[in-house]
Amino acid sequence: MQAFIETTLRSAFPGATLRVTDTTGGGDHFEVEIAAPQFAGQTMIQQHRLVYEALGDRVGVEIHALALKTRVLAS
Repeated sequence: MQAFIETTLRSAFPGATLRVTDTTGGGDHFEVEIAAPQFAGQTMIQQHRLVYEALGDRVGVEIHALALKTRVLAS
């Protein structure tokens, strides 16, 4: 699941810096730190929504917990 998250977010946010951590070792609780130029002009809530939209239906099913830290990456 960690590889899915990394691949999906790198595809959805080209040029982003990304760190995905499995917080429990069980493959279903993750912390994602992402800085992306696509977040410019977006509130934190909007940034988080973009990440959730990119990950789709797996959040809440295969991904039981997802802690997000987002910020704008200056281009």
